[in-house]
Amino acid sequence: MQDCIFCKIARKEIPSEVIWEDNDFIAILDINPNVDGMTLVMPKKHFDSYAFNMPSSEYCKFLEATKKVAKILDKALNVKRTAMVMEGLGVNHAHIKLYPVYGLEKEFEEIWGKDKVFFKKYPGYISTQLGPRATQEHLKQIADKIRKAAK
Repeated sequence: MQDCIFCKIARKEIPSEVIWEDNDFIAILDINPNVDGMTLVMPKKHFDSYAFNMPSSEYCKFLEATKKVAKILDKALNVKRTAMVMEGLGVNHAHIKLYPVYGLEKEFEEIWGKDKVFFKKYPGYISTQLGPRATQEHLKQIADKIRKAAK
């Protein structure tokens, strides 16, 4: 896609800090990081940002490439794990955001945010904070709706 900024980055028409690439994928440092080492992994070929619509073979290769980059970040930045987010918004080119998680003492620690959040509408960001406790009746209604659509 000619005007896609991520396609231009993949073609090296726009400078970026490339930290890894192969024939099909490229990983760059995000220019607006909220943590050091925040990285974007993207296919060099243009795919719509809703990655779940990618052909399965491409999607699987995408996840494998992302796993490689996450392990590189873990080692290079001395973090115990790296978080992965794929919301499919912002730039309409499939990409995965990787966030090195600093401050962990071991590979897994049970850590919970102190605030509860719930969104009726996408506010422009994803949060992993828990929401308020849902009632069983509400969960049943949502589950029934999902199960019905899955048939």
